[in-house]
Amino acid sequence: MPLNINKTKLNIALTLGVVGLSLLTIFWHHQMYLLYVQSKRIEAQNHQLVALHKQLLIEQSEAISGGEIKAKALKILKMQTPKRQRELLL
Repeated sequence: MPLNINKTKLNIALTLGVVGLSLLTIFWHHQMYLLYVQSKRIEAQNHQLVALHKQLLIEQSEAISGGEIKAKALKILKMQTPKRQRELLL
């Protein structure tokens, strides 16, 4: 039972296969480009959020004054103010 395929049909089938794979490659490349663009946009948003978070932390730490920390230490931790202070010269 020999296969009866002539060269023209084989060439047409191979050509269609190559064209189909080429189209799939173009589609895949476009999808990868869209994914790259999306990841860059998300990365930029992430950097903005991190910068905003750091800024808010700095503003919060600046808002807490030394007096509030001292009052909290005296009230909650039952710490006492020092009776005498020494100056240490280096």
